[in-house]
Amino acid sequence: MPSVSRILLAAIVASGSGLRGPAPAGQSPAAAAPRPAEPAIASYVSARLNGKPLPVADKATDSTGVQYLIEFEELILTIRPNHEFRAALRYRQTLATKGERLSQDPIRKMTVYGSWSAAGNALRFVPDPKRGGGGLTILAGTFSGARIEVPFDYRNGTVTRRARVLLVRDDKIF
Repeated sequence: MPSVSRILLAAIVASGSGLRGPAPAGQSPAAAAPRPAEPAIASYVSARLNGKPLPVADKATDSTGVQYLIEFEELILTIRPNHEFRAALRYRQTLATKGERLSQDPIRKMTVYGSWSAAGNALRFVPDPKRGGGGLTILAGTFSGARIEVPFDYRNGTVTRRARVLLVRDDKIF
């Protein structure tokens, strides 16, 4: 039986360097270059996956007839001081051979730590491979006010899919 597929959280690609030219005469560099916008230091909880409220299930069958079912329960992204992040995913993954019934497997957890940067409304997450970020794909993402939208790739058996998660700031989580 094939091994259970691995979830790939997304990291986000920033555009532009954010560098500005010299300050006008008579102004200090700090006054000439306002601080770029950044997402709030807070926790953001998944509200929708591909436009659907969570939990969301995805079922795939490979060429040998093995069925894979993945259910996304929740993603919490915490934007931390010093440009660090923590992403915690709760999901359930089940597989069955052709003709078998899919069972109800326990919920799994995956946590990734790393650093982040912002340019304009784009974010770039750089996972730390020593802290859960090994093998993750870097993709583009954005933030606006109390919302962050993050795409990610995941494998469901031999099928790779891209999903887009909408995260909303939740001040009840710290």
